[in-house]
Parts: sequence; C-alpha cells; structure tokens
Amino acid sequence: MIRFAFKHVCIDSYAVNLPPNEMTSAEIEDRLAPLYKRLQIPMGTLEKLSGIRSRHLWDVKVLPSEVATVAATKALEKSGIERSQIGALFSCSVTRDNFEPATACIIHHNLELGEQSLAFDISNACIGFSDGLMMLGNLIESGIVKAGIVVSGENVARIVDNNLKTLLREEALTRDDLIELLPTLTLGSGAVAYVLCHDSISTHKHRLLGGALRTATQHSELCSGNADSCATDKNVESILMRTESSKIIAAASKLGSRLWPETSEVLGWKREDVQHIFCHQVGRQVNEAFYREMGLDYQKEYTIYREYGNMVSAALPTALALGVDDKPVRKGEKVLCTAFGSGLNGVFYGIEW
Repeated sequence: MIRFAFKHVCIDSYAVNLPPNEMTSAEIEDRLAPLYKRLQIPMGTLEKLSGIRSRHLWDVKVLPSEVATVAATKALEKSGIERSQIGALFSCSVTRDNFEPATACIIHHNLELGEQSLAFDISNACIGFSDGLMMLGNLIESGIVKAGIVVSGENVARIVDNNLKTLLREEALTRDDLIELLPTLTLGSGAVAYVLCHDSISTHKHRLLGGALRTATQHSELCSGNADSCATDKNVESILMRTESSKIIAAASKLGSRLWPETSEVLGWKREDVQHIFCHQVGRQVNEAFYREMGLDYQKEYTIYREYGNMVSAALPTALALGVDDKPVRKGEKVLCTAFGSGLNGVFYGIEW
C-alpha cells in the first residue's frame, strides 16, 4: 500500500473531446445475429449484462494524439496557465499512435510546448490517467514543476471492429468464449485532459488532496489483450481482449474494501463526509453490492457508462468532468474518485472542489 498527500496541488481546468459516431448495443447485436442464433443467445444480452446502451467511436484512422490534443488545448484555454508554465505532459491512454515515439511527445509538439518540460507516456490499463494525476501531483508538490497536463485520447474503433469480425469468423467459439469476449464490445472512445498546477498560480483551486493505492497482481490474468497494438499498425487483424468479468469485479470490490480505510485516513474523511463519488465506468457490474463491499455509499455515485460505455483510461476523468457540471458539484464539496484497472490496480483519491 502507498499513501500520498498534497497541500498545494490543484486541478485548474478540465476538458473532454467526445466522438460524434454513436454505436448502440442493439446495432452490435444485429451484426452478431448469426453467432447469437448458433449459440442460442437472446438478443439484448449485451445491454442486459452491462447496462450499456451505446458507446461513441471515432473512425479507425483517427489518431489518439489528434483527439488528445483537442482535449488538452481546450483544457489549457479554460485554465489561467500559460504554455510556458507547463513543466510536464503525460499521455495515459491504452491506445496510442505508434510504438515509439511516445504519444505524449506528439501531443507536446502539437501544443507547441517548450523544451523545458517533460513529456512521456504512462500506460497502466484503465487506471493510467489516475496514475498520471498522482505522478504530476508529486512533481508539483515537490517543487519540480509548477504546472502540467494529464491527458488520455482513446480510439478503440479498430479493437471493437476486429473483435466483431473474429466473433463471426471463428466457428468453434463457445458460449463461454463469447462471455469472455463480450466485455470488449462495451468499450467506447473519448479524450479528456486536466491541467494541474501549484495553488499559488491556480485560478479555480479544485484541490487534489491525496489518497492511497494498491497493486494486486495475483489477479493479473483476469483481463488480457493478445496484442500490443498501435493506431498506425494496419497489420493487426485480430486484436482480442478476454475478460473474466465476474472474477475481476469481485476482486476489485475486495481491493476497494482495503483501499477505502487507508484513503479515509489520509484525507481525514469518514464515509458520510463524502458528497460525490466517481468510479471507473465499467458498466452495471459496479453495483450496490460492489459499494457495500467497499464500505461506500452507492447513492453518491455518478455514472456515464450507459451512454458512453467503458472509455478505458478516459472513463473516470470524463465522468468527473461531465458530472461536476451536471450534478452539479459545488465549491468546497468533497469528491472521492475510485479508479481501477486490470492488473489488478486500484487508486483512490480525494478532491475538495
């Protein structure tokens, strides 16, 4: 277990960039109709199991750096931070442009940031963005940089499309195979960026206070992809992810039950002090029983998965960016973020809005 606490770190601004193309679960199942018929799977199973009605996707040719640059530009424009003050940029997406250079380098160039700043990728499944916040927060708290950007640009269109083609092509697939492959079809695309800075130069002063993290790698086999692909790799025709959903959800809830008491101690918050909760947007599997296991109040959660699906590393930060305006979250209120990623990793952190 690792704990971290900040006194001077603020989220100064945030922005999202969402794809225009909607794909419903019903549309996906229409394409899978021959497989459903062969395996005697009722139509509507995908939405019934996941709670996800739709997801949004870019064209397969759209690069993660392109959509991430748009989100980062918006976030910078909303902040009071000059480009010359940006000391670090972390790109935290699972999907990326190339094996090298780091996608962060491309975004850094697109934003015309200077040589005096860091730029590198942080890759850690769906928890990457939260890892980026922790990393940047520590750089700001220690005085190494005054401000920085955490960004994720996810384009999962090729992964979803290849998954559908494989499901229809492989005649030996069983019902058990289908259950392990269906979670890939809950994925959606999106981009999100946060500008973090020292409180001495922050305009909006949403305080990132700290939290705790744990890494439970005994569960690392529960969700895995068969290829380390990038957006410009046109030779990968069969990218597949296999997920044992029930097992990884159960393991995540137990990990959360260990993380919340530690986070509570760092923040000095009791369960009843938390006014808003944003969890990784995996689907309806993160339910009331999941929250009971963690010791948190399910009624305080805000979700976007029904409309946007599981947006991989962009999921939780996008939910927060949309939710603070939609709920709304008022100044001084306590926000708890509970991030999970296959591996299995968990990091909880608190924000005083």
